[in-house]
Amino acid sequence: MVSRHTLRKSLLGRDVAIAYAMLVVLYLLKFVPFQPVQIPPYLLIVTYDLVEVALPFLTPYHPIAFPLFLYVLAVSGAGITRKLRATDSDKSAWLQTLGGVCLLIGILSLGFGAFVGGPLVSPTDNPTPLAITGATGMIFVAMAWWLLGRPTIQFTTPA
Repeated sequence: MVSRHTLRKSLLGRDVAIAYAMLVVLYLLKFVPFQPVQIPPYLLIVTYDLVEVALPFLTPYHPIAFPLFLYVLAVSGAGITRKLRATDSDKSAWLQTLGGVCLLIGILSLGFGAFVGGPLVSPTDNPTPLAITGATGMIFVAMAWWLLGRPTIQFTTPA
């Protein structure tokens, strides 16, 4: 049985608030007139469009449903942070939560790249979307792994 405190912590806790703020900032990057910075907001919009296709009754309620969608992503990002954060890391909580959000965006990016497929689906397709989303996803996953304070491969030299 889940206690009320545990439920409140997982739905309204510090990590969720930090993750939501970071997702809103990522979404607001769409207004920056530099195209590489606009990739994460585009991925958020495309992911929400997929949700809208699956749940068409959300379409007229976009001003309410999109912030709720970002909230669900924030809860997911905070949950990822709680599961994967390194307890012995010296990184602050907001940096580790940023790592959870980056991991979530990286997974969405890699999923979108796999969905679009490019030349993997058809040899005549343009490989650019696959390359952009794949590279973005790998960058976000690597950044998330570093921000979460996960151990890295350490090479030992013989003494």
